[in-house]
Amino acid sequence: MAKDTDRVFEYCQDPLFERYLTVPWPYRLEHAEGFLGEYVPAGWMSDREYTWALRDPAGPELLGVIALRLTGESVAADASVHRVGSIGFWLGAPHRGRGLMPEAQRLVADWAFAAQIINVMHWECLLGNVASARAAWKSGFRYSGMGPSIAAYRDGSHPDSWQGHLCAEDDRSPQPGWPAEALAR
Repeated sequence: MAKDTDRVFEYCQDPLFERYLTVPWPYRLEHAEGFLGEYVPAGWMSDREYTWALRDPAGPELLGVIALRLTGESVAADASVHRVGSIGFWLGAPHRGRGLMPEAQRLVADWAFAAQIINVMHWECLLGNVASARAAWKSGFRYSGMGPSIAAYRDGSHPDSWQGHLCAEDDRSPQPGWPAEALAR
């Protein structure tokens, strides 16, 4: 929503965003305006990317953003077709550490799986982004390994990332097999 432009701009000044996210850097007000005024509506209109504002039920303040991008289909060894989407998210610094993201991920996954938009959800984060890894682990993602990121970084490179996936039929409890450094506090 356009009324969130200043808050998006403010949150995207966080040095962690420069380090771990693909947002433009330095992040300018026109980036926030384009994101909210063009990018988000175009994603919904094309049915290629769905973006939600995260808000506290007690008030209208923007806390963060979560999105599901449709990334394609793949055929498994058993000939089943996997419709894949990739989840991405961020929280403004004042709202981190409250356990909000696992719940938001659960809601997006429930929606996407129930609507049969996807049957596999992909997650990845750049190495070292422990907060993102912990949120994915808490949401029931299975650790898939470490490798070049699927999503291009802002410079076009594909740096190493931790990766995971969640299938529609998966148990949503934390799964074993995650590297200790991805879950460290």
